Amino acid sequence: MKRIIFLPSAELDIKESANFYYEVNVELKDRFVRELSDSFEHIRKNPSAFPKVKNEIRKCLMLDFPFCIYFVEKTESIFILAVFHTKRNPKIWKSRAIQKS
Repeated sequence: MKRIIFLPSAELDIKESANFYYEVNVELKDRFVRELSDSFEHIRKNPSAFPKVKNEIRKCLMLDFPFCIYFVEKTESIFILAVFHTKRNPKIWKSRAIQKS
């Protein structure tokens, strides 16, 4: 299976989101982290199952939280570009895609 590589900005997305849910409720944060982990595993197992949203960028929509995971599949790795709340401005993750190209 391909390894997953997180852009630093995606790592920050995860940390900020987990901290937000921690402030609301520790159990909610734990649920968020579990679902995020499950989503990454689904991406790793079958990245082509997720729809392309721009050029080679694919999107995984989380089930119980309003977040999308944007990623690019390369020959040996999967790059996580963003873990984004669906209400955030999409120009932000799109600018990351340009930087990764």
